[in-house]
Amino acid sequence: MNPFEQESADAWCKAIGESETFQREGCNWKTHLGLVSGAKGILLDLEGGSCRSAKLLPAEETIRQADTAFRSSEETWRALIEGRESVVSAVMGGKVQVSKGDLFALAEYASAARSLLEAARKASGSLGRA
Repeated sequence: MNPFEQESADAWCKAIGESETFQREGCNWKTHLGLVSGAKGILLDLEGGSCRSAKLLPAEETIRQADTAFRSSEETWRALIEGRESVVSAVMGGKVQVSKGDLFALAEYASAARSLLEAARKASGSLGRA
C-alpha cells in the first residue's frame, strides 16, 4: 500500500469509519491529523470516532491545515502500517518527527492512534496490496 495516493487515503478513511476500536477509542477525538512523506501529505479529518475525510495534499499544505502533523519516510509509514515497526519506537528512534503539534497532548489518544494503523492495515488488504 502506498498511503500517499488518494485511492489509499479514501480506503483508509472508510476502514477507520468501520473500525469498532476507533469508534470507541476515538469517540472524543476531534482533530485534523497530518501524515507527511517527502512532498506529499494526507490530512485526516477525525471526529466522534469516525473519519470525515482523507485528503491528499502537498506536504506544506498538510502541515498548515493539521492540528498535529507527523513526518517520516514512505518506508517507515509502510512499516508502521504493516506492523513491522511500532509507533513508540519510530518516534523515540527519530524515524517519525512531529512537524506540528504537541506529542504529549496526544498521549490520551494513543489507543485511537494504534487503531488508525490497524485500519490502514485493513485498507491495504482491501486494495490487494501488501
